[in-house]
Amino acid sequence: MVFIRSTGGLNVIPLARLALTRMEFRGRDCSGLAWLEGGEVKIVKDSCPIGELYTKYSLGDRSAISVLGHTRYSTHGKADARNAHPHADCEKTVVVVGDGAVRNYEELYTELVEKGHKLTSKSDFELLPHLIEDFAKKGFSHTRAFTEAIAKLKGFVTAIAFFKDGSAIAYTSHQPIYVGLSRDLLAIASTLSSLHGMVTEYSEISGGEMVVVTSEGNIVFADLNGRTLSRQFLNYHLDESLVETSGFPHHMLREIYEIPYSILRTASALQAKYLELASKMIRRSNRVFVTANGTSLHAGMVFSYYLSELAGIVPTVVSASEFLLYYLDGVSVGDSVIAISQSGETSEVVRSAYEARLRGATVIGVTNNINSRLTRFSNIYLPIAAGPELAVPATKTFTSTLVLLYTLAKSVATIVNTPISNTLSEIWHEFESVHTVLIENLNKVSVEAEEASKRLTKCSSGYVVSRGIAYPLALEGALKIKEAAYVHAEGIEGGELRHGPIAILDENVFVVFIEPLEPVAAEDMLVVVEEVLEYGSPAVLLSHTTKSERSKLTEIRVPSMKRHFMPIAIAVALQLLAYHLAKRRGINVDKPRRLTKVVKM
Repeated sequence: MVFIRSTGGLNVIPLARLALTRMEFRGRDCSGLAWLEGGEVKIVKDSCPIGELYTKYSLGDRSAISVLGHTRYSTHGKADARNAHPHADCEKTVVVVGDGAVRNYEELYTELVEKGHKLTSKSDFELLPHLIEDFAKKGFSHTRAFTEAIAKLKGFVTAIAFFKDGSAIAYTSHQPIYVGLSRDLLAIASTLSSLHGMVTEYSEISGGEMVVVTSEGNIVFADLNGRTLSRQFLNYHLDESLVETSGFPHHMLREIYEIPYSILRTASALQAKYLELASKMIRRSNRVFVTANGTSLHAGMVFSYYLSELAGIVPTVVSASEFLLYYLDGVSVGDSVIAISQSGETSEVVRSAYEARLRGATVIGVTNNINSRLTRFSNIYLPIAAGPELAVPATKTFTSTLVLLYTLAKSVATIVNTPISNTLSEIWHEFESVHTVLIENLNKVSVEAEEASKRLTKCSSGYVVSRGIAYPLALEGALKIKEAAYVHAEGIEGGELRHGPIAILDENVFVVFIEPLEPVAAEDMLVVVEEVLEYGSPAVLLSHTTKSERSKLTEIRVPSMKRHFMPIAIAVALQLLAYHLAKRRGINVDKPRRLTKVVKM
């Protein structure tokens, strides 16, 4: 999203197009622009990328000194023109673009409709202009109407409001946004790289802060209580080659660094009524199957621990390839199949969902693409809502899937005695804490992962080892090393290391240990670590307790958090290890050879 205003009469519509094109890694299902023309707000939006919108509606012929723009990835509401941003209030006095997800969407939607507001989309951010309109009718100033409206929204929220008098206000609850300036230009954008070549200095707006642009063009930084904040502007500089990847060397690294924000997006996107329906389906099932492929299968394996520990239900977790061969014919009415696919288009997962539903099973789809075949073949679907993922190796979609599956398991566990809305509120606060811990530790973990990767560079093969709930992470870590770094790696359960694999250990075979989260298993593994060091294998330990004193052992310190959230922290460390190992080997981690984002047979 972007707001651009010229202080010297420059037409800024082409600049908005350029900025939004640079943001398309955040989504390009829909796009839209709003500007003032003849004292009225004009809105053009559709279910297409900004370049197509520009051509389709002859926007090259339009001119404006202020413009609000948006490019969208579908989370609430599928990709169509009605769900595209900007959204306006009933009187078209204010237009809004937003990013994130509103947790209390259903509640506020009902409230506004009962008041007579005409909401035309399924986009959660259409709520905001109508809420602003309500407060404005009470005689509140633009700024107070905006802050009162924002205060009613719960979740992960970033928004810009553009008023008919030419003023604008931007706010973010968590993820930073940026104000850029040049001699005759003012811009607010969700990514700093999108303003490359347009501004000469910038300032960052952090979580809980806003910036007000008055109708006269003055800038005021403030918090939601109206307290003015001082801000320093820094010189803008970014290597031209990094514009496309938003300042990071690769999309994979950028997407790993987005994880603290994507987990909040996911936690906000899950709506109570759909989660309650899915939870009831699982609770009443005769049998529960979880089917997926690749990274999604590993997430499903973690879910089996969540569901069994929290709700006392032990699901059958199976690769979609095997599900079709050996399980499908036994599926019948009364069973539930949870089908997980980041793309929603993985052929064997989609076919599993379709065939299971034909046999009378209830299908719950879990996907990051709500416009996919999986959503059409499911009785109900739950959105991962991690945002687009451009690198082939899955990173933020994996951790966001864990967020969704934990929330689902917790909801199944509490549905008998506790309202789902209460459960979601508690879980949201838990994931806010996870978000904070990850933000505080990401750079440190990355440095340690880069150092650890040096020990693995000369190895031709290796193992990733763990036990208990961290065992699926060993499988996922091995997959990431293969995908990103082209090094053979095998994920194994800690107790199996002595049953054959230990025979090939030497200086050319690394072992990455993930400290188990179960104390007894952790003690057992430390004995195995000592053995591996004796055989000369380069060893790395992902630890979350006391730092080891072993000189031959390289450690990556994983930040400690609640046991069920540790798989998220471990995943981040493994992803960074795979990334740095690939980088040292000179590999394009965003586009591994022979791999695609969507596997279709």
